[in-house]
Amino acid sequence: MKDRIVTLATCSYTRAELLKSCLESEGVECFLKNINLLQSAIGSGVKLRIREEDLIKALQIIEDFNLSYVEKEQDNEGFDSLMVLNRIMVPVDFSDTTPRICDYAYNLAVKFHADILLFHTYFASAIETVPFSDSYTYNATVVEVLAEVEKNATKKINELKEYLSARVKKDKVEGVEVDVALSGGIASSEIINMAKTYKPDLLVMGSRGETAGTSNLLGSVVSSIIDSIHVPMLILSDKGENPDLDKIKEVMYATNFDRADFKAIATLKYIAAPFSMNLHCVHFEEDTEEYPLEEHRMGILKKYLKRTLGDDTIQCQVFKIEDKMKGIEDYVRDNNIGLIAIMARKHNLLERLFFGQMSRKLFVKTHMPILIFHP
Repeated sequence: MKDRIVTLATCSYTRAELLKSCLESEGVECFLKNINLLQSAIGSGVKLRIREEDLIKALQIIEDFNLSYVEKEQDNEGFDSLMVLNRIMVPVDFSDTTPRICDYAYNLAVKFHADILLFHTYFASAIETVPFSDSYTYNATVVEVLAEVEKNATKKINELKEYLSARVKKDKVEGVEVDVALSGGIASSEIINMAKTYKPDLLVMGSRGETAGTSNLLGSVVSSIIDSIHVPMLILSDKGENPDLDKIKEVMYATNFDRADFKAIATLKYIAAPFSMNLHCVHFEEDTEEYPLEEHRMGILKKYLKRTLGDDTIQCQVFKIEDKMKGIEDYVRDNNIGLIAIMARKHNLLERLFFGQMSRKLFVKTHMPILIFHP
């Protein structure tokens, strides 16, 4: 009787070759399917197939391999060093949503006794309003406009500081200080530079999406800094009212079983703990074919989190569904998810969330905050 061949996993070509080498070294014969022969190094969706009779042995080998792989990366570092939120940086543009964003940052600062830095870049908006009739008029106008813009920006940002400082005093909060900084330049570049100097533990800012002529959830400033600022970013909707953090009880982390997930989930648990939020660690698999490895990898993740964080209450689930975005929408609705946390990477779920039709259903209508981690 012919041996039945089953798919153990679907992954990138590099990952498939790594798993294949690991399994074959232990005597498990493997077959790769859907390899891009022209560009195999960058191929995705490669199927790793084995004989059904080797399935249990293969899963055990992969579990031992993955736990060893993670421990080498994480155990020496320790999660305690990750659980710090002492500085919160808040880029502001003095729009109607700025007070609400500052309130979010304030509530976080109170919970963690963190300092707040309000930061504004004033140069870009000034240049956009300058007439370009001739070079002399342009140069003279730039100096005058910039001086006036800087003066107004200084006044407005100090008013925000006074507002938050008054709240600190009124609420008798200890360990929270509010500071301000101004910079002339392009907003995205200056935010990146200030983040490198200030070294915040969290960035809180508005999305500035759904502007004229675009349906993107993220504005150009946020989009351009996501890959450059390697600290967690809390992105708030600029439409409607964002839900109060104290009222959010369910948080979903979308995992793709990356090594960075361990660090991100540990940090997420630390941030969510003062708000008594429940964590959901979820993986959505688009292909309808059964992949035993996905369930097994989720088991490894849950086992490691329990051992490292001492928490077995994190709900870890894998869903097989043809339409991944529909699966996310249903899970968010059915589990009353109030915040989504996700890893920042190009061309992955983050991009589909922010630039697809589903983003308007999830975020523009619900005004759901998004917490972005970096590998």
